[in-house]
Amino acid sequence: MDSDRPSGPLTISFLQPVSAFGAYWGSGYRCALCRPYDDSPSILTFRDVNGNVIGSDSFFYRGNGALMWRGYTFATPVKTITRTAGDGKEGVAMDGLQATVASNSPLLYNISTRGFAQTGNNVLIGGLIINGSGPKKVWLRGLGPTLGQPPFNVANAMANPTLNLFQGSTLIAANDNWGDAASQEAIRDTGLAPPNAFESAILISLNPGSYTAIIRAVNNNTTGNALFEAYDLDNTAASKFGNISTRGFVQTSNDVMTAGVVVHGPGSKNILIRALGPTLGQPPFDLPHSLPDPFLDLRDANGTRITANDNWKSSQQTQIQATGLTPPNDAESAIATTLAAANYTAIVTGVNNTTGNPLVEGYGFN
Repeated sequence: MDSDRPSGPLTISFLQPVSAFGAYWGSGYRCALCRPYDDSPSILTFRDVNGNVIGSDSFFYRGNGALMWRGYTFATPVKTITRTAGDGKEGVAMDGLQATVASNSPLLYNISTRGFAQTGNNVLIGGLIINGSGPKKVWLRGLGPTLGQPPFNVANAMANPTLNLFQGSTLIAANDNWGDAASQEAIRDTGLAPPNAFESAILISLNPGSYTAIIRAVNNNTTGNALFEAYDLDNTAASKFGNISTRGFVQTSNDVMTAGVVVHGPGSKNILIRALGPTLGQPPFDLPHSLPDPFLDLRDANGTRITANDNWKSSQQTQIQATGLTPPNDAESAIATTLAAANYTAIVTGVNNTTGNPLVEGYGFN
């Protein structure tokens, strides 16, 4: 039966580079005697406009011709996707292809923060500002159990996070287990469904404005490390992510605050990252246990330090003041930089292993 399957790879070439891609894939043949999965993996290779390989993935088809969804997002726009098979036999079926054309200007595509969510006032709080003139399709996730699994292996991962989204004091969306959401099929179709059934997700269209997401344990009586993520699923819209911020409780060792930023598109993006601490303890916030002296460390996708800052006036004072977003307290940290399309991580710790609540913020500028 395999002899009926044609040989040779399948290459999809896009007229314009794309920042996201998804499709339903199948083995292209039906076999009543097939095992649940094919023996050889299907391999997808992603290349940019210059033909450089920027990523790959492999997966096994289900037998009997069943289709399965594979969805991807790219920090560097993709021009071609090539599918090959481990056995060299390329019978393939594909349906429901979806792709998002990459923006002509760099943008903040994904912003995320991992922190230790406690109870009461010390839950994990994410802030999101959308700038522009029209609605934006946004994808929010609250992960917990996944952090405790390979390859992350984070200790004290939150067992069952819930996600609430507010505009001002009004609750506009909420989710506990993402599979229970009315939009679960749409969530699956993003290719970004949470890996664990106890994790949370909200798929929503938001008008320009300020929003707050709160991540806590399901009964608000347990603690653990959680990850808040926000994705821009409509980078051709008239609105963009302008700011992301997260407040959580920084401890020591692995229980510090980690913020991720993904920049999409050609060219580079001007970014300001701030880590506030003492300001949170002052009016109008009056937050107990604010972090007295935050330290900010910016790293690339390989974990290599790009730059770091303790007190914002110690370096880049002129550049930071030019943004109009200087930290209110001299002990707070800030980094002004230009980032090419890629993945980055900002880590907030307390100087001399101090603990407390900081606020980490990321701003994008054209």
